Amino acid sequence: MSAPNLAGLTWPRLTRRLALRPLTLDDVDAVLAYRSLPEVVVHLSHDVLDREQVHDRIAQRLARGRPGAREPLLGLAVEELRTGQVVGDVMLGIEPSHSIARSASGEWEGTIGYALHPDVHGQGLAAEAAAELLVIGFRDLGLRRVTADAYAYADNVASNRVLRRIGMRLEATTIAKSLGKDGTWLDDNTWSLLREEWPA
Repeated sequence: MSAPNLAGLTWPRLTRRLALRPLTLDDVDAVLAYRSLPEVVVHLSHDVLDREQVHDRIAQRLARGRPGAREPLLGLAVEELRTGQVVGDVMLGIEPSHSIARSASGEWEGTIGYALHPDVHGQGLAAEAAAELLVIGFRDLGLRRVTADAYAYADNVASNRVLRRIGMRLEATTIAKSLGKDGTWLDDNTWSLLREEWPA
């Protein structure tokens, strides 16, 4: 069972205000500018990153975006068309769907995630970028299902709003699943959308 052809995608992907294209190591400083901020990573799975960690993170995404990668993943820079600046990054990880017997079904599903610089928060850019990930996943790669976590924690109002806005369905809330950075156990929202539910 072969993975969807990531190499067949064309770049950049243009939305009304953004250009999405694969991350490169030239983006390290731009990504560091927001992934090193406590207010950005508070609802992410990692803590603040230094330059070396950002470099390694991008390098891993480049490796997972190559044909034949064991765990395929698209790591994309989000450029604001108006300024030409990288203001965030998004990812689409893909994996085989499984049958009840846990054998491969022949179809694939994806998981999306995103992080943007706080300077552009509140402008709808996260929703614009995430909606384009659905286009890539459903239309271009033929995924059967796409899921997202609300930056791991249900109290992250902004991320929940983004996922609802792009048409995803709140599928489950797992109570006290994730240990927050302040040491308290927090709820985890899982959002999902099937290909047949997607309003193309």
